[in-house]
Amino acid sequence: EADWRTIGLEDGAAGRTVSFIGNHRKACAEYGVTPDLAAYRDGHSIGVRQFCTPSNGFRQGRAGRGYAGVCPSDLENDFLAAHATGNRLYALNREIDRLQRDAQQLDADRAALAERRDHIEAALVSGGLSTLERKTLLDRYKQLQSDVALLDSDIHDFELEAARLQGEYNLLDATHGF
Repeated sequence: EADWRTIGLEDGAAGRTVSFIGNHRKACAEYGVTPDLAAYRDGHSIGVRQFCTPSNGFRQGRAGRGYAGVCPSDLENDFLAAHATGNRLYALNREIDRLQRDAQQLDADRAALAERRDHIEAALVSGGLSTLERKTLLDRYKQLQSDVALLDSDIHDFELEAARLQGEYNLLDATHGF
């Protein structure tokens, strides 16, 4: 036996749609149990009112969870506004993380190029090279120097953008009111 009202309440409080009863129907069919749709809907309507609060909308959005359109019209606007704010924080956080990862990867690439450049510099200083070898190494050194400078610039740009987004995140986080 199942308490279909309680099951509906739990599903509603979790933000699931009424159609989620189909999952229960399938699971219960092999045991010969038929869901009580009226009791389920009754519980579900109570559960969604618990789910559809602004603070929960904010939490859902901040966790990156979607919205299945379950809120009654009298609660939906406030829920969605809070969800959008939380979702903006989620998106900002993901973008900041991506920029920081990209900057770290570029920094590793930059270090590898700088190491190759330093080896060429050491070879140039050591002597014993023909004029053609020195010219070839010097050209390669200049190219690596330019590549390192470009990566430094890209890393700086990524770090600046991450810092700007972090400021936007901090401001929104401090003022959202949820």
